[in-house]
Amino acid sequence: MKLDLAGKRALVTGSSSGIGRMIAIQLAAEGAEVVVHGRDPGRTEKTADELREAGGSAMTVLGDLMDGDQASTVVERVRDLGGVDILVNNAGGRHGGWERSGWFGTSAENWIATYKQNVISTATLIDGLVPEMVNRGWGRAIQIASAVALHQPPNFADYQAAKAGEINLSRSLSRGLAGSGVTSNAISAGIIHTPGSDAELESIAQELGFGGDWRSHEREIALNAFRQTTPRIGKPEDIAAAVCFLASPRADFITGINLVIDGGM
Repeated sequence: MKLDLAGKRALVTGSSSGIGRMIAIQLAAEGAEVVVHGRDPGRTEKTADELREAGGSAMTVLGDLMDGDQASTVVERVRDLGGVDILVNNAGGRHGGWERSGWFGTSAENWIATYKQNVISTATLIDGLVPEMVNRGWGRAIQIASAVALHQPPNFADYQAAKAGEINLSRSLSRGLAGSGVTSNAISAGIIHTPGSDAELESIAQELGFGGDWRSHEREIALNAFRQTTPRIGKPEDIAAAVCFLASPRADFITGINLVIDGGM
């Protein structure tokens, strides 16, 4: 399917590594001009260079979206570039890391910081960049949420709540954009293998008696530990392909949805 993304400019937050990096790669491969965002100058420029070497068009913008002033600077920098047609709010995470500790014991500071890291940063970029899409009569806002917002395991409660807020925000935005030519959708990602998830997968393999060797036992982990119906761990490409479709003119009739990509968890 031809996605007709040539001539569109996309900002992908948190695209210097992980899922965001793959989203940037695939959008560029589809012809979009990509603004690569990150906090680390070296990693951010490395991703942009990779896109250019593959024949794509890429620029960079730096800033910690947890910092209000830096987030505003990111918005202004993107405006200076001429704005964007596609905003992919991929940056996020959990303040304090990913150690599983059960529901209780997460500090109020962590709850607030995790909410800020996911919901407030997303809202800041939407508020700064989407009105220009409305003025042009076409645009896409895509929020990368998480399937844990739907499944609610008894860990990372602050992160689950923040991602649920992001899904709610995305749907509310779609109503606010009614008739504008701009759509808003969320993608709830399941277990996706990135370098950052290796430690968690190894820990689960260890708990299941596989000696930490998760790759050799991927099928068993997917079906039994994560209760998926698809017998493999997700890949960044799975999320990136969905983003490219939702970002395209082919998805004009799709707005206000939360697309769950979790292997049938």
